[in-house]
Amino acid sequence: MNLTFLNPLLLFGLAAGILPVLIHRLTQRKAIPRKFSAVRLLVQSQRVTAKPQRLKHLLLLILRILAVISIVLMIGRPILMRPGFAALQSSGAKVILLDNSLSMGYRDERGEHYLRAKKAIKETLEGFDGQVMIIPTVPEPVPQEAKRLSWMKSEEALRKLDVIPLSLGAGHPGLALSSAYHALKGLKIPKQILIATDLARGDWEKLDLSKLGAVSDAELTFLRIGGPNRDPNVCIKSVILVEGEGVVGVPTRLEVTLSNLSDQAGTPIIQLILSGIKVDQKSVSLQPGEEGKVYFELFLTKPGWIDGEVRLSEDRLPLDDVFYFSLKVRDKVKVLIVDGDPKTSLKAAESFYLVNALQPGGTDGSPFSTRVVTEVEMASIDLRSYEAIFLLNVARFEASRLAPFLELGRPLFLFLGDRVTPDAYNAVSFLPWRILEVKDTSQRLARITQIDRNQETLRSLIDKGDSLKNASFHRYFAIEGMVRKLLVLGTQDPLLVEAPVGKTKLFLFTSSADLDWNDFALNASYLPLIQGMLKEGVGLIGNTLPPSLRFGEPFPDQGNPRQIRGTPEGTGIYQWFLPNGEVRRGVNAPYEESNLLKLSESELRKKFGSMEVNIIEYQEGTLRDLQARRRELWPFLLAFLLGVLAVEMVLANGGPWSKPSSL
Repeated sequence: MNLTFLNPLLLFGLAAGILPVLIHRLTQRKAIPRKFSAVRLLVQSQRVTAKPQRLKHLLLLILRILAVISIVLMIGRPILMRPGFAALQSSGAKVILLDNSLSMGYRDERGEHYLRAKKAIKETLEGFDGQVMIIPTVPEPVPQEAKRLSWMKSEEALRKLDVIPLSLGAGHPGLALSSAYHALKGLKIPKQILIATDLARGDWEKLDLSKLGAVSDAELTFLRIGGPNRDPNVCIKSVILVEGEGVVGVPTRLEVTLSNLSDQAGTPIIQLILSGIKVDQKSVSLQPGEEGKVYFELFLTKPGWIDGEVRLSEDRLPLDDVFYFSLKVRDKVKVLIVDGDPKTSLKAAESFYLVNALQPGGTDGSPFSTRVVTEVEMASIDLRSYEAIFLLNVARFEASRLAPFLELGRPLFLFLGDRVTPDAYNAVSFLPWRILEVKDTSQRLARITQIDRNQETLRSLIDKGDSLKNASFHRYFAIEGMVRKLLVLGTQDPLLVEAPVGKTKLFLFTSSADLDWNDFALNASYLPLIQGMLKEGVGLIGNTLPPSLRFGEPFPDQGNPRQIRGTPEGTGIYQWFLPNGEVRRGVNAPYEESNLLKLSESELRKKFGSMEVNIIEYQEGTLRDLQARRRELWPFLLAFLLGVLAVEMVLANGGPWSKPSSL
């Protein structure tokens, strides 16, 4: 049991205990010497009565000091209570911080943590006669002008408590504490900050009091909801496409990463739901603290947006058991290939290896739909119906035909060869390079020596091996101009360059697309290079499965998001429209809220430094019991004061020392 005071500042009045001493000294009579006969008898009488009189005065002094101290202690209102339960004060100002972050939705055998937190707050407000302010750690999304915090009575505070919802976002205890400090600043009454929380590390670990810019002398008490140990939980960390793209008729592989944020093993069941229909289900065994991956194979048959969900078998924190994503499925990319050197033999044609690189398994499994035409046929084709064009060893660059296509922001790929007329290309004003002479390196074959690692496709090829550098080239065109060199030969001449032109990019390969000038088409890097450059050019890479947002994060683009699936005003699928079309994003629970590891008491106290922090594990009914057992000591002090005054009166006005002594 601890002794505390509701009015501790009044204890400075204990200094008044010196008043009886001063009064005693000031009123003490001094003996006046007089000459008498029979002095012997007078001296003998004085010796007999002096000792009792001095004892009487000392006792009176002690009693009067005790009376003053008793009065001061009564005014200070001492209370005897269990350590940490000054939260049950009956008056003053009390700011309650309610942790309404997602982790508080955890359910144990005693119920949901958030409901237990509300119950604990209601118990602390029973019989409280002061002013109350309730601040949630996840503020409600209300207009700025409505975010005014105000003091209220207990009855009104209880009504507000009932309507504060459990959020699906992460808590911000630092902002809530800053608001509490600001509200209590300058108050001269007993004040206190009471925090009902599970002390999950995801919220409290980032607390930095040095950034709050305010301090408070209020008593700080934590009502910890749940135990100090980690609560078991499994959640979905991410969902990505690892193979294929969201293209009609192309197999796609979805990777789901799961985290076992527990101290025990588990085997969750994972369900894949597309457009509200369950399409697959798998399970995975996870060791404590382990991450695991599950793969789902998709075969998409219709273009457009598909809303997907990955669901876990329900556990004790159901709010993070679903992960939302949106997949944009598009038709196959239409590619026009202009063959400037068509041969009677299909394999000898300029376009043979390029077509096989774009459709290695046939048209069914490829995201590209190709059409091969000659230079003459290109003149009668509407180029705007294609998303990319390849010119292979085409003699002349038809600027008037290709300029409208480039204005649409679509990529153009050029492969040179023996039929190319450099002067016809150099005469085009918007081409950023000049084609020079043909270089012959038959005597000493040229190889690729420099690779631009900043280009995503090339970087991935390098990471997979050095096969790109094994290709050999015996003829190519030398070029000059302001271009970005992606591949450079050992002769320091560029092999593959990129240059922006208006809204699009041009790619120039200075050698041939077939085997006439090189053996690159037989190299293992040829297919991934051609497909990778084309996918980047038309936006297939990184655009079909947009990264999901975490609840509480701002949407990345301008627009007016509208929820079309999921928890109302919470996690789910959101849709909005931009000038270039519809956009959808999945919004999911913050990953840090799924980690139910708790901040220890020592770590929490370290964050608050010299401030005294009380940490109490809440148990149902204990607050009422402690409040009922709380004992105010002023009645005992009053009785003691009356007793002291009674004894003082007896000693001062009577008693054995007041009787005259016999001589």
